[in-house]
Amino acid sequence: MMIRGIIFMNLALIFYTWAVFSGRRQGLHCKHLIIFGIGLLCDYLGTMEMNQFARLHGKAPQWHHVVGVASLAGMAFHFLLALIASFLKRAETVNRVFHRVSLTIYTCWLIAFTSGAVAGMLRLHR
Repeated sequence: MMIRGIIFMNLALIFYTWAVFSGRRQGLHCKHLIIFGIGLLCDYLGTMEMNQFARLHGKAPQWHHVVGVASLAGMAFHFLLALIASFLKRAETVNRVFHRVSLTIYTCWLIAFTSGAVAGMLRLHR
């Protein structure tokens, strides 16, 4: 269970990073939405695995739970913003706002990712 969660979270990191920085460099395209969607799905699956593990083996730290839920919601919002931008076909106008928001949400997501890894390692250390 924990291994699956770790794999999903690392896949989310790879796909989300790829989508954010590739989309920033090339502009928002359909392939970025697909990569982004895969990253979001992996993050969701990893979060569910980690939550199940935490329920069975002791609660995760409250601060990580809050940061994790907020970053998953931010990532979902980010994906919806990308989807709307693509469907409106106003990529230039939306791309400017999207990429400003993109780095902020990505940074928050990285904080949640890192805090989970640190919390997990500290728990194993004890």
